[in-house]
Amino acid sequence: MKVLRISLKSLRNEEWFDLLTTFIKEVTRAGADVLGLVILMTRLLPLYNHVDQLLQVLRKSVYTKELETANKKRLDTVRGFYSVVNGSQKLPETNKCKAAIRLFNLLKGYQKALRGGYSEVSGTINNLVQDLEGPYAADITELGFDVWVTAIKQAEDEFLALRDERYEETTAKPKGNLRDVRTQADIVYSAAMNVLDAQLIADGLGGDIMDEEEYEPGNEPEEEPSGPTEDRDTNPAEPTGNATYNFVLAWNDILKKYRNLLNQRAGRRAKKEEEDEDSGPVED
Repeated sequence: MKVLRISLKSLRNEEWFDLLTTFIKEVTRAGADVLGLVILMTRLLPLYNHVDQLLQVLRKSVYTKELETANKKRLDTVRGFYSVVNGSQKLPETNKCKAAIRLFNLLKGYQKALRGGYSEVSGTINNLVQDLEGPYAADITELGFDVWVTAIKQAEDEFLALRDERYEETTAKPKGNLRDVRTQADIVYSAAMNVLDAQLIADGLGGDIMDEEEYEPGNEPEEEPSGPTEDRDTNPAEPTGNATYNFVLAWNDILKKYRNLLNQRAGRRAKKEEEDEDSGPVED
């Protein structure tokens, strides 16, 4: 038994933070003193808290001027629709007039919610579109307002795409000071893994320690069977009375999920590169 290694530097910021959050929680539950990690945890926690603060700043920076412009566009589209519907209440055709009145009353019920934050506005527009394409679809058709529904959906899609793009660009990769703090925390985490491995060896339950550099996404080393050294063939990876062994057993299960995530991402990247190579240059 030994602790699985993972390429921490390959994790995106939020993934890295989730992994460390879980690690700290699991160590606290098992007892840092029991695992021999008291000193290392006192070093890791301030770095972890520092990353948390930096990530909060990055999360806020997602909402840029460009995003504000996209938000204004979707709101202006809804307001434009509101004005057109309002004017349509005076149409001479009875059926069109009644349809416009129903739509106007519907839109009035959404006005207050459209003054909320980005997420609240997205939820409101989503609900509005569902109403327009559902219970009020006949009124939309009667008035020929399908183009307005399409415009509202398009403006919302553009906002969501930009929001996701900005969030990805801003938070996906370490930047500046955040990268440095993460690197320091990675060193402490790696030291903690070595302490756990050493304790397993001292208790007669460990295998050879694998350096973290041996594992990279997409080039996963073959794992040795888990379990006590003497029982690997007959009863692998069963909990024992050894606290360190039980902790590593549970922690390895968590790490496997992150390693799978990185391997899948590396596979998609390799596939895309292969497709780009196969496509070749465009001929005139």
